[in-house]
Amino acid sequence: MTLRPIRLDLPGIGTLTAHDTVLEHGRVKYTVHGPHIAAGSTFIISPEAHRGGSVVPTTVSVQYGDGPPAGLHYQPRPNEPVIFGTRIHGYTSGLDPERISRRHFLGSYATAASSTFTSRIPDGARTRTEAIVRRLLEHWHTRSDQEALRHAAAQACAAEHAQHEDKRAALLEAEGRKLEAERAAARRRINVLNGLIRRRQPPVLPADSRPVKLPFFDCDGQQLGILTVREKTVNALPGSVVYDVVGPRISGSFTVSRHRHGADPFPDGIDITYGARRSMHSHEADDEPSVNTARLHGSWNHSGNTSAITPTTPARLPARIRTGLSTGCSAPQATLRRASAVLRALAVHYLSRTDLDALDLAAAKDRAPSLLSATRKKLRELRERQQKLTRQAHAHHERAGQYRELLAPPLALPDVQSDPSEAAVWEGEGGAVLGIETPRPVAAAPEQTRVDATREFAEVAQRAVTLASEAADAAELAVCRSRARDTERLDEAMFAAHAEFVSAEQYARWVVQDAGTVTASTLRNYTTRAIEAAERAQQAAGLACTASQLAELIAEPWTQAMAEEQARQERERREEAEQYEAGERDRTGMDADNRHRLTMARYLAQDEVPKLGWSKAMVSVMEQAAGGQLYRKDGFTWNGRRRVKKERVLMLVQAGYLSIGRGQDQRILMTPMGDTALFLARLHPEGIHPDDRTAYEARFAVARRLRRNKEDTKSMARRLPRLNAWTLRRCVRPVTIAEQQARAAEIAEQTWADEGGAIPGVERPGLAMRPRIRARPAGRVGAPHGSPSRSCAGRG
Repeated sequence: MTLRPIRLDLPGIGTLTAHDTVLEHGRVKYTVHGPHIAAGSTFIISPEAHRGGSVVPTTVSVQYGDGPPAGLHYQPRPNEPVIFGTRIHGYTSGLDPERISRRHFLGSYATAASSTFTSRIPDGARTRTEAIVRRLLEHWHTRSDQEALRHAAAQACAAEHAQHEDKRAALLEAEGRKLEAERAAARRRINVLNGLIRRRQPPVLPADSRPVKLPFFDCDGQQLGILTVREKTVNALPGSVVYDVVGPRISGSFTVSRHRHGADPFPDGIDITYGARRSMHSHEADDEPSVNTARLHGSWNHSGNTSAITPTTPARLPARIRTGLSTGCSAPQATLRRASAVLRALAVHYLSRTDLDALDLAAAKDRAPSLLSATRKKLRELRERQQKLTRQAHAHHERAGQYRELLAPPLALPDVQSDPSEAAVWEGEGGAVLGIETPRPVAAAPEQTRVDATREFAEVAQRAVTLASEAADAAELAVCRSRARDTERLDEAMFAAHAEFVSAEQYARWVVQDAGTVTASTLRNYTTRAIEAAERAQQAAGLACTASQLAELIAEPWTQAMAEEQARQERERREEAEQYEAGERDRTGMDADNRHRLTMARYLAQDEVPKLGWSKAMVSVMEQAAGGQLYRKDGFTWNGRRRVKKERVLMLVQAGYLSIGRGQDQRILMTPMGDTALFLARLHPEGIHPDDRTAYEARFAVARRLRRNKEDTKSMARRLPRLNAWTLRRCVRPVTIAEQQARAAEIAEQTWADEGGAIPGVERPGLAMRPRIRARPAGRVGAPHGSPSRSCAGRG
């Protein structure tokens, strides 16, 4: 606090008398008295250190009243200024001492306060307050310790702001890594599209005008008649075939091609248009067909896998009656049923063509240039976005470093030490002199040695990153310059070099980030991994392996004791792993791969078994069918001892879990999907309902939907849901070690028999004492008709 008061002149008002006190964090308190200003009125000027602002504050805030800056806005403060009898409450922020506004700058948070509420400051008090604040800011700006006050305010928030900047930089770097992955996918897509353009087009069969008879069926399997189909044009639009179709109440043309609007460079699915297309737009077609005397237009698009397309599925396909150039209305149910049957028959006929691959390639080559242009544009945008994010992250890292420099203690002047060379000269000149102490060299501090080692590791790791980056750029340049038709080898080299560059960059970043928190051995390991990644990048790019020379710069002296210790640790690790594996094999009877399969199957069962809606009685029926005990007789279902509830069996049959034999075959067998479902149910019995009533109520609750009537909900609840295709592909059944040995013995026996069998007078080599295993291993559930199943999906 100043001992002598500060006198500040206010033009046209008078003279202010003020005392200033420097508080913590760079805050300065002014206690002011003057004309129409009550004695003890306090103004506190604080530099503003905001997140995202300048590191050293450039603006200040003025607080009216004493006390800390934190607190409720409407909470009264001690010694608040009283001007013209009005107590001023609140604060004003965002003031620049170099450019102070002449009026109206107090802001909305400066108010007049009473004992119960706050209100707008009267005009006279506001004008006088603005004049006082302006004069105090001018004095604060001329202080000799102004820079020290700004730095003190910045230091108070430096730790918090440095952490905030690190978080912002980490978020930007994470987003940059996502963009890098998208760039890699875009580069891979460009290579695929270039390969499509370079590929030679195989010949496409010409149009065959000979009629082909095609039966067509509705979704229930009832035949609706015979279609007479002729090919009009082939590959007029790349990959398409135009058929002329004549049949019962059907006449007109249909254009069949692959679905061209997917994301995959190779078109998949199928696209059927009513009429002969003139362009890629479905409403521009000639000779549109007439079905049940209704002229249809539009198209049917099916993307993805076409294995689900059969003469009876999908059930309902689009059919619209043309009412205008590009408008229409829905067709009646009878017309829709007949048009769907025709579309399914044409789709199956098109997919059975011998030149289907040639048509697919023609469609792919036609749309490849547009896809290539769009992908290159996307790649350019991704690169620009990544560069922008990199610049922003670098700026945040710089700001975090500046904040940490504010927190660092000031550098102390080093003590003057004697030079060892001077000591040697002194000894050569005659030794000690009486009364003068011998100068002794001082060893370097351990902390300084550690800093030097850390700096060396960071420099070597950064050099490894530079070499890996050059290798990745060289591999990418080789792909861009290649004119070969097949760039698969170059693509693999480019992706491998890029992956190693990312690994090297990650290890180098860890060296810098963990420099003060981990040991020197850990930093050496990080640097070694970065050098190894750079070597692999150079090998993938086909460059000379110059990165191996960097390992000599950080090499640690290797002794025999260190080698023996490393060998001992490796031996102990292997023995521990072998003991653990042996214990797990004795406990489960499976190796590590099959234990992992069993664990994943259990996770899958926890998700899928509750969706089946089975009861314990249904599981019992499935187990009886798996054991071959279930058959039909006299219109009933028997399990060898007693009758089984017919409705329960029919529900499992309709869902596809059981199959009923036809003709003389009275057996009821389990399908591959039923085999998978039973396996999952055994893994997760908690998902099975105790009785049929509880299972029905659970299925009813799942089937309930808004605006769905109760009868439809009941009908859906009486049907069991099927396992989806993803579950059938995902579920792989584990195999025990005993089953693997039995299978190997059976294969060895079959191979021995195929090579000629036994020779009279010569014992059977290796199999003389091994009995032939004919029974199925315990715990395995066979597929229908006794064929063994290797996986839950029924694959051999």
